[in-house]
Amino acid sequence: MIDVRAEREAAVEATVDELTALVVDQLVPVVHRYRNETARRLGLGLPELLCLDLLRYLGPLPSGTIGDRVGLTRSTVSKMLRRLEQGGHVRRGASVDHPQGVEVSLVPHDERDRLLAVFRRDVRAAVRSAVTTHGLHRDDRRLHVAGLLIQLVHGLHRTATSESERLWWRRAIVRRRRARLAAGAR
Repeated sequence: MIDVRAEREAAVEATVDELTALVVDQLVPVVHRYRNETARRLGLGLPELLCLDLLRYLGPLPSGTIGDRVGLTRSTVSKMLRRLEQGGHVRRGASVDHPQGVEVSLVPHDERDRLLAVFRRDVRAAVRSAVTTHGLHRDDRRLHVAGLLIQLVHGLHRTATSESERLWWRRAIVRRRRARLAAGAR
């Protein structure tokens, strides 16, 4: 008798391997390339583009939250926000919630908004093709795909966040060692 449970587990593992390869080997590099190219066209660095994406998606944010989400120190965030403000991308103002805090909001920017609109149009066309080809407009299928994508996004966010925290701590340790070496050399 065939072990149904073992067959199902083998099918699940094969599907997980295939989808992981698609995400890691194809989707993530394409998104990374797109983000780098968009940043380059706008004369920005990748952290600056990430900051703008956060503000576009979440609305006005305190500068500390931006630093936490992008993985940058306070001073680096401050310099980045100054460049973005000078480039006409953001506006900085006093925080309502914190007397010493800075709240950052996205402002309209013709070139940035045009590039993002073109990208969204192209992605929308690709999604529309997938929806019509695979019948994803049916509620049951749409819910399954949406659930999968939401779990994928959360998993990738957890992975990226933990990696950025590890990098931050490694950099902090290196800074501390350098400071001790510099103090000992005096």
